[in-house]
Amino acid sequence: MFARPRFLPALILVLALALGLASPGQAAAKKQSAVAVRFYAEGGAEGGDFSQPVELLNPKRQTFMQSMPLVTEREIVSFYPFQARDNSGTFGASFRLDPHGSNLLSEHTMSRRGSYLLAYFNGRHVVDLYVDRGVTDGVVTIPSGLSANDISLLEISFPLMGHEKEKPAQKPKPPKAPKKPAPTATPTAADMPHMQPAMQRQSDGKLAPAAGSAGTATDGELIPPPLSPIGQ
Repeated sequence: MFARPRFLPALILVLALALGLASPGQAAAKKQSAVAVRFYAEGGAEGGDFSQPVELLNPKRQTFMQSMPLVTEREIVSFYPFQARDNSGTFGASFRLDPHGSNLLSEHTMSRRGSYLLAYFNGRHVVDLYVDRGVTDGVVTIPSGLSANDISLLEISFPLMGHEKEKPAQKPKPPKAPKKPAPTATPTAADMPHMQPAMQRQSDGKLAPAAGSAGTATDGELIPPPLSPIGQ
């Protein structure tokens, strides 16, 4: 028989603590945003895990795109939507980046002039941005190609520019359906004791005016006709 190592309980405790510390990070990694806004840099033909072939939208030509995005929705602080100016009936949006994203964008655009940035929205290739100058203000823009639904998703994900301290607009809740009115109970003779039958069936089967019916006098007063034939 082998002797049980004395350090085994301590080792199990260390492993348990390590797994416990890793669990929140793994859970956070699985949490996804309502939108995925990604900007990919045009890359070389390395292939494999570094780049992949892609076709630019305008002008249409084959090139390579880096597999890892340059900036993503995680670097977006706020946005500003607008109507596209290309008469396409679509929308555009400008995105203000945090300091990390701003540095990445500035360094890339300063060193890669003449290349393209490929913009993707929720996995859809939207537009290609030609890098003609260095972008140092931390703002990157998708000029067109976004739908009204895309803008709605952005509104519930990011605050508007100039309102960064405010929470993003919440998705409006559907109005509650009005409560159905309780059904009106059918009145009965017991509910309206003032109502009396106007006619009464005699022993021979014939109908005859009931005592105190409409048009007869009782104690010198005229009894009005009944409101309902209840009791007939």
